Amino acid sequence: MELQVDEEFSTQIPPLTDEEFEQLEENILSDGEIISPIITWNGFIVDGHNRYRILQEHPEIPYKTFEMEFPDRYAVLAWICHNQLGRRNLTEEQKKYLIGKQYNSEKASHGGERGAQRDAETGQFTSSSPRGNLRPREKTWERIAEENHVGKNYVLNAEHYAKGVDAADEIEPGIRQDILSGKITPTAKDVSEVADAEPEERPEMVRRLRMTKKEKYEELKRMREIGESLQTARKVTEESMLVSISALVDTMMSSCNRCFHEFPHLLDDPHYRAQLIEIMQKPKNYIMTIETGGSPL
Repeated sequence: MELQVDEEFSTQIPPLTDEEFEQLEENILSDGEIISPIITWNGFIVDGHNRYRILQEHPEIPYKTFEMEFPDRYAVLAWICHNQLGRRNLTEEQKKYLIGKQYNSEKASHGGERGAQRDAETGQFTSSSPRGNLRPREKTWERIAEENHVGKNYVLNAEHYAKGVDAADEIEPGIRQDILSGKITPTAKDVSEVADAEPEERPEMVRRLRMTKKEKYEELKRMREIGESLQTARKVTEESMLVSISALVDTMMSSCNRCFHEFPHLLDDPHYRAQLIEIMQKPKNYIMTIETGGSPL
């Protein structure tokens, strides 16, 4: 059977560094064969893309394949992500992307989670699933969270993050690898928001993903300077102050949301949540003072 490469399958696999690839090639040449079989599905490579690359340069090297059965390509994607998560050291971005893709792929796969209906009836995902039997009524996100030692919010946020990475790569092919390898370091929130944006907004958002913190700071500084110049050009009134206060409140909530997105345990860990609620009592008491007619000054 002639081996084929599916681009979507191959892009789920974090690439080897040059040193790692050279070491793999050296090991294969030393062994004189590819010992681990290349796993396929309908002739498409599921696991073994790097070994296949080496075969292109050394076609004389013997190798074996192992054909697996999956109900559909979504199940294949889920298997690839699960396999990679358990195999190699990953960056936090790669881990989050793979968990998000696995979760989304399992939901889309025939027999995946559909309101937990199938789990309750059969207790299984699929006979070819790498996870085997599922506990009755166990939801997909619960199992994936347990497998990877993360919380529910992490899995749900990871799905959104993966969609944002893929949406950005559609606008600028290659940015997926730059994000996941750490070549550029946009926040998870900024990446996730690309998936929710309107098509016409995405190019600008993707451009900003490549900006460094210093570049973003300088851009924000310029915008503030423009805003301040416009503010001094018009008369300051109570109405304009209310607009400013509203903007400050929005900024505070946006900053908090970014913290919760980056550190979901602040919300789902009882220890951190209790401290968070205690901190939030300050603005709550501030608001109550105003509501009761008092002065916060």
